[in-house]
Amino acid sequence: MPAAPSNVVPIAVTCLIAWRVLGRFRRGVGRQRVTPKRMILRIVIYAVLTLILAAVSLVFASKMTVFAGLVAGLAPGAALGLYGMHLTRFETTPEGRFYTPNPYIGVGVTLVFMGRVAYRMLVLSTANAQPGTQPQLLQSPLTFFVFGLLAGYYMTYFYGVLTHKPETNPPAP
Repeated sequence: MPAAPSNVVPIAVTCLIAWRVLGRFRRGVGRQRVTPKRMILRIVIYAVLTLILAAVSLVFASKMTVFAGLVAGLAPGAALGLYGMHLTRFETTPEGRFYTPNPYIGVGVTLVFMGRVAYRMLVLSTANAQPGTQPQLLQSPLTFFVFGLLAGYYMTYFYGVLTHKPETNPPAP
């Protein structure tokens, strides 16, 4: 049975997000090279998305709770980013600078976000099937909180990796 036209967009968005998260999982585990340009680009993307969602929540949402959810998620996300930096191992080799992140924090934050997006898409797709209901994507403070958590974590973590100073004295053999 083909998908209803009203369900095509949520299904496509969910598939796109799942594809990107799978790529993030592969890159988020194990030793990684410090690539400043890529990390700065990620910080900028998360910052721009956060600003866009903040503006949209202020303009289109009827309640300030949606905006408050986004802002409230940024602080614990930044705290998780700082804690993740504390658990990260850095090394400098002749091939370049590398870092090994703690796999549990980044994967956990991403899974929480993915779970929330999947749940929200399920709610929206079932609500569209019911006549007389018009749920809006931008009415969930919890979804904005979880995005704020994710954005705060990654912006703080990538900034921490970028500003980490390598050890001046190499460890003794």
